[in-house]
Amino acid sequence: MNSFEINISRLAQRDPALAAAIRQSGRGTLEIVPARTGMMSARANGRWIHSAYDPIKEAQAWAESQTHQEGETIVVFGVGLLYHVEALCARLPRTVTIVLVVSDLRVLADAAAVRTWGDWIDRISWAWGTTEAISERVASAGHPLRLVTYAPAAALHADDHRAIETALQRRVATQAGGQLRIAVVGPIYGGSLPITRYVVSALESLGHDVRWLDHSVHATSYQQLELLKNSQHRLALQSKYAEMLSRVTMAQLAEDPPDLVLSLAQAPLILPALEHLRRKKFLTAMWFVENYRHLTYWQQLAAGYDFWFVIQQEPCIAALKRAGAKDVRYLPMAADPSLHRPLELTKEEREEYGSDVSFVGAGYANRREIFPRLVGHDWTFKLWGNEWEGATGLTSVLQRNGARVDTDTCQKIFNASSVNLNLHSWAGTGLDPEGDFVNPRTFELAACGAFQLADRRSLMPDLLAENEIATLSSPEALPAEITRWLHEPAQRVAMAAQARQRVLAEHTYQHRMRDLLSRIGVASPDRIGSILRGDRQAETLAVAAAEPFPSVASVLRTFPSTQRVELKQLAAQIRSRGPMGTLSREDLMLLMLDEYRSETKDLV
Repeated sequence: MNSFEINISRLAQRDPALAAAIRQSGRGTLEIVPARTGMMSARANGRWIHSAYDPIKEAQAWAESQTHQEGETIVVFGVGLLYHVEALCARLPRTVTIVLVVSDLRVLADAAAVRTWGDWIDRISWAWGTTEAISERVASAGHPLRLVTYAPAAALHADDHRAIETALQRRVATQAGGQLRIAVVGPIYGGSLPITRYVVSALESLGHDVRWLDHSVHATSYQQLELLKNSQHRLALQSKYAEMLSRVTMAQLAEDPPDLVLSLAQAPLILPALEHLRRKKFLTAMWFVENYRHLTYWQQLAAGYDFWFVIQQEPCIAALKRAGAKDVRYLPMAADPSLHRPLELTKEEREEYGSDVSFVGAGYANRREIFPRLVGHDWTFKLWGNEWEGATGLTSVLQRNGARVDTDTCQKIFNASSVNLNLHSWAGTGLDPEGDFVNPRTFELAACGAFQLADRRSLMPDLLAENEIATLSSPEALPAEITRWLHEPAQRVAMAAQARQRVLAEHTYQHRMRDLLSRIGVASPDRIGSILRGDRQAETLAVAAAEPFPSVASVLRTFPSTQRVELKQLAAQIRSRGPMGTLSREDLMLLMLDEYRSETKDLV
């Protein structure tokens, strides 16, 4: 028999349905090409799937770079010719389960025809079929899960893999029961400061122990540096100031080390500080809630964070990876329903904040160019926000002389306006020709049950549908669109109600933080993942310790069953039990480890 028949016959002994499906799938997805060493390599769509020189050596190097823990399930994305899977089987002990995700059976058929598989193939569990079927198969293989990607082969089915990974992350999120200790590092000032508040609130509502390292208390001092006329002096001092705040942050983290350090955009953590945190085994993540095209400081920080979460997709994700980021994921903005909600306004409030048309925001260039054409119509237009100096054509509609508007006032304006304009910022004229990310105002307006008219964004359709939000593609169409919607009050109310339901169901900060933590949990199953699964809760630890360390198990059972217990809590409980002479050998060993932990925890 040829290699294909030998391999499929062997596969049929373990998974006859898969073997039959491969026979019916056909071949030809991969172009099989000899490598320089004589082994077969492969290309697809003109790109190499394995090394053109030595695919075996390349596979072994990839396998060596993969980390693992005893008892894990390793989920592999990317099939190719299976060289990397064979190398992984050779490296990992049999206590580690290996599941290979097969998005396209034709690729596996190509691989089966190239060479005869060895005994290692019997170690593989196969996850194939629909996204739901694959996710179920992977989930049933056992926890904890560690997802690894052989990028050249996985790129053929990137969308499928993202869908499967999302399904697995959601499963982790719904099963999460453990409490994380999270340090949130916010900015000194700016648009991501209120988002930091929403993130802290969401994490706390999910049951995590959150400490906000709030640098907004330094805003006044930092902003004083902006008054310096000499740009060299100003930039040098701002750099020193950021360095000082990084050291302050490190000192705060050293005093009470968290499981995760989560930064928001413009958090004052410089690259040397992030590198220091990595050496000390701190896990770090950044939610970059900015337009990567406009604010480019991410280029200096990309390699510093373990995880990046961004509000744009490609080419943003690729740009961050080129700059050194290892793990980059799309995570759009959201709303906080405890703040962004429908309000019952008094008559006086409706008179003050209400209008046919309103906009709340800063005076970016495109808005200054577009909004004058809205003045002088037979509708009322109110413009709220700051940074409108010099916009003389808008003086008659600018409210409160251009004072900054707080969150409470925003909610009243949203609720009191018939048509809320939502034009994303851009430094040019008109609408952003590369408009992709969806700003927080989109979700906040929807959560308020307020009707909005927004500029079209490429990422909008996946977040809000046409029956939930009105959009336009050119500024010239804005006056006519306003007139149209002012004459359709019933449809406005219906769309606003549907948008609110969608946001509450899918787009709150709780949803975002659950997704963020589950992603990190899947990527680090032995750290964040183990805590989220509840593996460090007292009852779970007591059961694990019962047979080998009964005295430790008895101490663990003095804690509430669902309480998370770490070494320092366990050591403190042991010390409270009595004199050293009454303690077991296991107890004394734990106390010794705690002493070592205490002496080596210092960061600064």
